[in-house]
Amino acid sequence: MLVDSKKKQLSEQAIIMIAAQETNSPYPASTIYAAIIQEMNMPGTSVVRDGNTLFIIHNAEGRVGVFRALNADTARNYLESSYAFVQAAYKMGFDTIVCEFEAPTIMNIFKAIFRNPPQEGMGYKAERTENGFRVTVKLGPKRAERE
Repeated sequence: MLVDSKKKQLSEQAIIMIAAQETNSPYPASTIYAAIIQEMNMPGTSVVRDGNTLFIIHNAEGRVGVFRALNADTARNYLESSYAFVQAAYKMGFDTIVCEFEAPTIMNIFKAIFRNPPQEGMGYKAERTENGFRVTVKLGPKRAERE
């Protein structure tokens, strides 16, 4: 059950549990919940929260991050949180972030962001994978190009 963050802010634990239940995974939500908690505590991992959405980002190599979102918010708020996240990731030092997902509807988030990018120099590339989609997002100018 998604909860409008403008009306009620959930705890991180509640967001994780709702996201675990919404995955349509063959595994029980409790197993997914435990795996997410373990993932969040891995070295080189950061968690960014906006509304009732958590973004887990792993520092891959250099200024590249691999991320995924755990959403328990409404579609409109999820889009707003995604805007905030791409800006936060750039401020955290990432130049590029990569996300893999199965649900084609998630592609709408990326399309919406890039119709009106929140900062200059942003772009993305989407490709099909064996299990769904991979999106690579250029967050802005590379650090060497900035003063």
